[in-house]
Amino acid sequence: MSGPGGPGAAVRDALELELRQLPGVSFVSFSGEDEPCRIELVVAVGTEHGRVREEASRCAAHYLETPPEVQLYNAPEEAPKQVARHGRVRLVLLLPSDGGAAIEVRLSRGSQSRSARAVAGDTGAVGRAVLEALEGLGAEVPYEVVGFHALPSDWGAGVLAVLRNTVTGELRRGVATGRAPADAAARAVLAAVNRSL
Repeated sequence: MSGPGGPGAAVRDALELELRQLPGVSFVSFSGEDEPCRIELVVAVGTEHGRVREEASRCAAHYLETPPEVQLYNAPEEAPKQVARHGRVRLVLLLPSDGGAAIEVRLSRGSQSRSARAVAGDTGAVGRAVLEALEGLGAEVPYEVVGFHALPSDWGAGVLAVLRNTVTGELRRGVATGRAPADAAARAVLAAVNRSL
């Protein structure tokens, strides 16, 4: 539950993780530091708003003392030009290279594919390699990696990536699991930025 000063970052992160699992939800944001807060969800076109709003309110009741205002928006049917032409960016391979000293992050979008390398064992470098590969695909990604946090085991295995927009200062978060920490880190970065590509 939240404290007297409103929901803390850990509470919001846990709630965001649950909300992102709801059918059709591609983006979650919170407005306001105090309760009642507003939860904004972007959902796929055709998603049943009433059902998702009800499920989101039920999720929030486990974390917030005051029921939030839940607003839903359809993802634009007229997607940004990169999406309209090529579709979503996907992680194709995450391969050890150079005898295991480096990791290759390979991304694809449509028929395009780009890769970048990172030092094995350095999740921050893996996150930066994802952003570099995205730029190689022609995407606008004005983000820097702030850090990664392993999720507590009772939340399920996974990694939370935190990115900062270098122009606006906006923070974005993405959560993902993977076969290894580097794999999870790469997928979490994609989860944070994929909705804008």
